[in-house]
Amino acid sequence: MSENKTSLSPAEEDYKNNFMPQVHRIGRGTMTLAMILSFLPVAYFIIVKGYSLPFSTYLAGIVSVSSIGIGMWLSEPEAYWPVLGSAGTYIAYLSGNVGGMRFPVATTVQKNMKADITTPKGQVVTIVGIVASVVANLIILLVIVLAGEKILSVLPDVVTAAFSFVVISMLGAMMIMNIQGRGGMKAVPGILPYIAIAIVVWIFCNKVFANMFGWGMAISVGASVAFGYTRYRSDLKKSEAAPAK
Repeated sequence: MSENKTSLSPAEEDYKNNFMPQVHRIGRGTMTLAMILSFLPVAYFIIVKGYSLPFSTYLAGIVSVSSIGIGMWLSEPEAYWPVLGSAGTYIAYLSGNVGGMRFPVATTVQKNMKADITTPKGQVVTIVGIVASVVANLIILLVIVLAGEKILSVLPDVVTAAFSFVVISMLGAMMIMNIQGRGGMKAVPGILPYIAIAIVVWIFCNKVFANMFGWGMAISVGASVAFGYTRYRSDLKKSEAAPAK
């Protein structure tokens, strides 16, 4: 008896057997190199300049940064990977500005090219789009570094004051994109519980126990994941209990 096997085109075969393994090999190598290089400033001050601090100071810094970033470290890659793909995720986290620039660019490119990230075409166009955004960022940053002070000096106060709303505006735009991608306003009731969790955690960590401010992100992400998993298990039981049509 012959087995039914899904035949792959030469491009898909090359994508599966050559492209993706190379993506992970290069991605892991560059991320590891970046991690090592990030310690160079500390090594310079200790080895070359001879500066040193008690080990407890370094440990306190690690704990402080980890308490703020642990939720983001766990949640962001999982949230962005379905759109960025493997290669896009490596590039985005190496260059930074993932949510504000790389994620919107990847979404726009895939939508315009009608290419899903799970296909070879989707991976390639996403990589091209993200790399183009990195180059654009570098050019803009170079201009700002060289002429930023002069540019800011000629801008009216109302424009410079509006810069404080940039992060909030980007988060709002991402939320709207997320809602639109999940079916528009029909998705709002399903998102509201997670917003409520974030508000409760913010009040808890800022007003009730202010010394837990650094743990706000981790608690919010953990509570949202736990709530989402509970809903998933409940929906799964309902679907299994429902009579087959």
